[in-house]
Amino acid sequence: MDRVNRISQHVVVGALSANATAAAASSPVVTKLKSKIAALAKERTALKAALLKKGDTKIQEVTVEMAINGARSMKALLTETSDLDAAKGIAYRGKSLFDCNKELPKAPGGEAGLPEGAFWLLLTGEVPSPEDVKAMTEEFHARSSVPAEVYKTLDALPKTMHPMTQLASAMLSLQQFSKFQKKYDEGMKKGEYWEVALEDCLDLVARMPVVAAYIYQRTFKNGGMPKYDSKLDWAGNYAAMLDVNDSEGFKEATRLYLMLHADHEGGNVSAHTTQLVGSALSDPYYSWAAGLCGLAGPLHGLANQEC
Repeated sequence: MDRVNRISQHVVVGALSANATAAAASSPVVTKLKSKIAALAKERTALKAALLKKGDTKIQEVTVEMAINGARSMKALLTETSDLDAAKGIAYRGKSLFDCNKELPKAPGGEAGLPEGAFWLLLTGEVPSPEDVKAMTEEFHARSSVPAEVYKTLDALPKTMHPMTQLASAMLSLQQFSKFQKKYDEGMKKGEYWEVALEDCLDLVARMPVVAAYIYQRTFKNGGMPKYDSKLDWAGNYAAMLDVNDSEGFKEATRLYLMLHADHEGGNVSAHTTQLVGSALSDPYYSWAAGLCGLAGPLHGLANQEC
């Protein structure tokens, strides 16, 4: 009976209550981001209802070959943020990567679109203003503090352990600080899930470069805490923390690389794994760690290492 009561706490679907909104007080840029996502959510709810009225419509024929080859060419996922075309490549919200790089705000004197801008575009469908991107950068800086427990977890691992294994372990170590898990245990309603999950995602994106740089330093250099520079943008700061070289060219290459890899549709191993784990209401830390484990495979992300 206690289990039933706990589950029933989450059933009521609707807008955030006043108390929930107050508890999740946000900075102006995050409030603006959430308002845009909330507006999109209403549109998508209406679209889903309209599509379900045509639920008997056949999309395609499914063959035995599709089934035994891991759903290859099977249309079974709906992804809005990006689209992968075999001939044209990846598009973010309908924009080619060339156009994204051209239109997204850039670092002073730079030519590469900033990943913070790609993040905003993917979530809202809109190219952000330079002011929004600057505010987003500041937001990530404000959320970038990594708890000491995470460093202790990493320091307990052999330095010979593959960096991807270390990174996945660090993400799981961060899970104890999940806002989604905490609010879920407190009985938040279903309509609040996305907003609290977004809070976790913002924290995770902010902390990821610090953790990754720390792993790089302990694995390939002499260890020590990366030198964080809050005057730089998100990717520029990550490049600086790696301490490979201090050139602006390396920072620009890092900005471009991370902008180009901001999203990859929903069907590849890591993206699909992340969504699949998240569908169980596992919080973003669990989901991202699972996606990282998929990315580590030699037929996926590890192929970059083997090039």
